[in-house]
Amino acid sequence: MSRALFAAFCILGLCSLLVLTGTVEAPPKAGYVVTDHQLITTPTLDGRWTTTGEWSDAQERQLEGDLDAIFRLKFEGGGYPTVINQYYLIEFFNDTTTDAGDYWQICYAYAVTLFADPTGGTTPQTDCLKFEFIGHANSSLAVYKGTGTGWGAGPTFTWPTDIEVVGSISSSPLETNPHWIFEIKIEHIHFSIQPNFWIYVAVHDASNSSAVQSWPPGSSDVPNDWGLMNADNNPIPEPFTVGAVVLLSSVAVAVSFYLLRKRPKTQSCSSA
Repeated sequence: MSRALFAAFCILGLCSLLVLTGTVEAPPKAGYVVTDHQLITTPTLDGRWTTTGEWSDAQERQLEGDLDAIFRLKFEGGGYPTVINQYYLIEFFNDTTTDAGDYWQICYAYAVTLFADPTGGTTPQTDCLKFEFIGHANSSLAVYKGTGTGWGAGPTFTWPTDIEVVGSISSSPLETNPHWIFEIKIEHIHFSIQPNFWIYVAVHDASNSSAVQSWPPGSSDVPNDWGLMNADNNPIPEPFTVGAVVLLSSVAVAVSFYLLRKRPKTQSCSSA
C-alpha cells in the first residue's frame, strides 16, 4: 500500500473512531440514553445554580409532555469501597406553585450481577428503586423497592449522607424567570456496583391537568419504559459535532487525492 493510501486510511479510521465513541448497549426504551459523566464541579446543594458553571459539566435531557422541564446528572467517586455520590438537577421551568400534590420521581433498575441487565418487565422488580418527593418539605421524601408485582417499602437512606434534596424557586442560566429547581444527591451504597442503570425521571405540577412530564415517556411502574444511564468515568467532553467529523473526512479525501496525484521527483538519465 502506498504512503498516500495509508495516510488516507489512517485519517478515515480516526473519523470512524470519533463517530463510534459513546456507543452503548440498547436501552429498554429505544432511543433513550443519557451519559452519566464524572463531575468536574461538586454542586452546592442549595436548590439553585450557585455559579453559572455549576451544572455545565452534566448532560441534559428534556422531560417529555405538555409542560417544560429538564434534568441533568453527574457523579463523583468510583471504585469500591469509595463513596459514589450521584447528583441530579431538575428544573421545572413553568411551575412556581407550592401545591401539596406537586411531585418528582427518580426510578432505578439495577442488575444484582455485575455487567448483567436489570430484570425488566411490566411491573417493578426486586432490582428496582423509586425515590418520590411529594410536596415541598424534606419529610415528604419516600423510597420504595419493587416486589415483583408493585412497590413496597424501600431501604433507609440517611439524610444528608446517603440522600439530600434541596429545592427553591429561582432563576438559572437556562431560564431567567424564577421557577422550581431541585438539586438531589443519592449515594449509591444501596446499589450493586454497575457501569450503567436503567432510570426514569418524572415531575408533576398539581395545578396543571396535563400529564406527568417524564424521561422517557411512560410509567414509573413499568421498567421496560425506562431509559439507559451509561456511566462514564471521564468528565463531559467538549462537543464534537457531526460537522467536525465530516470536515475531517473531507480533509482525508483531499490529502489522499493530492498525494496520489503528486508524482515523485526523478533524476533524468542521459545516454552515454
